[in-house]
Amino acid sequence: MVRGSEQVRAYSPPCTTHLAISAQNSTRVVVDGESLDIAKASFVGKHKVNASLSDDAAVRNKIDRSVDVLNQHLAEGRTVYGVNTGYGGSADVRCEPHEMHTLQQAFLQHLNCGILPTSPPADSPENAHSSSLKEQWVRAAMLIRANSVARGHSAVRSSTIVTLLELLNREIIPIIPTRGSISASGDLSPLSYVAGMLEGNPGVYCWAGPPGSRHATPASKALASANITPITFEPKEALGLVNGTAISAAAASLTLSSMHNLFALGQLLTAMNVEAILGTATSFAPFISRVRPHPGQAQVASTIFSALKYSKLATGLLESQPHTLAQDRYSLRTVPQWLGPFLEDLLFATEQLTVELNSTTDNPLIDPDTGAIYHGGNFQAVSVTSAMEKCRLAAQAIGRMLFSQFTEMVNPATNRGLPPNLCADEPSTSFTMKGVDTNMAAYMSELSFLANPVHNHVVCAEMGNQALNSLALVSARYTDSAVDILSIMCACTLYGVSQALDLRAMHCIFEEKLQYAVHQTTATMLQALGTCPKAQDEASEKVWQYIHAELEKTTTLDTNARFAKIITGAKAPLLSVLEEEATEHPTLLSSLKQWTERNTATAVHMYNTTRTEYLATGSAAPLLGRASKRLYSFVRQDLKVPMHRGVVDHPMYKAPASSGVDDTWRKKTIGHWISVIHGAIKSERVMDVVVECLREGLEEPGGGEVVQLGKANGTH
Repeated sequence: MVRGSEQVRAYSPPCTTHLAISAQNSTRVVVDGESLDIAKASFVGKHKVNASLSDDAAVRNKIDRSVDVLNQHLAEGRTVYGVNTGYGGSADVRCEPHEMHTLQQAFLQHLNCGILPTSPPADSPENAHSSSLKEQWVRAAMLIRANSVARGHSAVRSSTIVTLLELLNREIIPIIPTRGSISASGDLSPLSYVAGMLEGNPGVYCWAGPPGSRHATPASKALASANITPITFEPKEALGLVNGTAISAAAASLTLSSMHNLFALGQLLTAMNVEAILGTATSFAPFISRVRPHPGQAQVASTIFSALKYSKLATGLLESQPHTLAQDRYSLRTVPQWLGPFLEDLLFATEQLTVELNSTTDNPLIDPDTGAIYHGGNFQAVSVTSAMEKCRLAAQAIGRMLFSQFTEMVNPATNRGLPPNLCADEPSTSFTMKGVDTNMAAYMSELSFLANPVHNHVVCAEMGNQALNSLALVSARYTDSAVDILSIMCACTLYGVSQALDLRAMHCIFEEKLQYAVHQTTATMLQALGTCPKAQDEASEKVWQYIHAELEKTTTLDTNARFAKIITGAKAPLLSVLEEEATEHPTLLSSLKQWTERNTATAVHMYNTTRTEYLATGSAAPLLGRASKRLYSFVRQDLKVPMHRGVVDHPMYKAPASSGVDDTWRKKTIGHWISVIHGAIKSERVMDVVVECLREGLEEPGGGEVVQLGKANGTH
């Protein structure tokens, strides 16, 4: 598994799929049987980078020698499974040499049995609930299968591999049924459609055409239109192309690629939540991980600790928190311990899949060096299943963390002074994030269900021959669904926490103004009553401490009622000072009444004015830590997702015509703006920001162990 902290410290999840994509977008992936990884599979599958068979003579010679070995065995009259025998439980039948071509056709015929629409779909599918596999998965599978047979153990000719890669580069991609593989003797049925495409089978359909006008066409026509000659398979080529784990490995690799990205994003979203909730950086202090040295925990803590650098909202290392709780709740405080083991799992899953991508997953296996042919079970895809079970559990863990953080962020009982449901207007008539909070529960429930293992649902198949089977493709498909749900939860969180940070910044501005105003009115009144300067300072301090505490407790009240309650209650600490000073003045009661009325009116006016100004031009960026500032700015500036102002942003709400402001562009549903963010996550556009955040953390001396945090005026 993961050995030592150095392996985890080097972890930069997006690097496997994203960091180099801009630099390598025009390069070509070389297929040599040895150097394929998840990044290259993603380049080809997601970003349509071309691939070609290596020109290395050693690679080509090994491929040719495997063909020669097979031909020699056949010339000597030897029995070779799948070449001159039946398949699986029918392996006891033998065929004559002149029937070997027919045998391969019969082999593909019985495997082309998946369920697809009788009328080919018009658009290429990219969701796990389609009747056909995602095109990006099939692209990656074509690459992976080419890489496997290029290792020279399968007696698949180099010319056949070249044709397969040419079809891939020409974007002629077979339409493969989603269901039907148990990933035991490889992904037999799905890969049979790849072989069917190569032989020009008119009953196998392919996606063809340029982006934006992809269409389904029979393989025979697709090859003819590309001027590609169909393959007439040599004795073991059909079996060599079909008998492997490429489909499940492709789906798993691209899914794990996305999972790494979301894992990185989830850590930075936690840092944003820490700031929104006025949490502390102490939870992520290096000392905590040094005394419990799990490498995954240490890396997660370091990432979040570094992300909080320069924050004016989070409490600094070992600084006391001026709140009822002396420490943050579990959803923030224990994130390194919660996510750390899953980071280690994902790294191991990456190792498992990387080995799989550069393995010969076939049967029988040819040793071109010795001339021996081995019969075994390398097509059993349990390594892929194992990687996907880890990945799905990690998705559930991140989702559970985000769900808990979101719930606490919108709840006025736990969010340390933010409005209920993160509404920017009056809480009696605005419920901004309440629906999103409910949606998060729905997402979480489905994600938890998907976290259940798949591998323990194996049933015996194929005449009792395949009594053990991996269900790898099933597991990969469910993991893809889980990762898709997690991406939605990340989008909801990023939208919600950006709103929370805006509300926090707006409140900081208001508190600073209010504190000064209350100090002035209090000093003026006490001077008129003849109290000493020391008493004036003491009274101002006690009054403000009371107001500051009540601001956090009264967020469920509308503005007028809220500040009437707060200022009225603030007379108590003011009177306690006057009693200590034995202040007696004929105008004391009237002065207190005027003080109350004036400060209530001032607070209401100041709050409304501050809110109006902030909603028009405000930004939380100056208060935020390094990572939060980047992600917040990405949402507000790059994606142009605005702060939610409340019911006025409802598309059916009629704003006063006298406002003179054309703000119809922002009158979208809440779901629309979350969908904009979700689109940026799915397209990996957000990963540019995440990568920069991680890069800064890796480049700084000490890997983020020294974090400087500031204080926002009026925050604490």
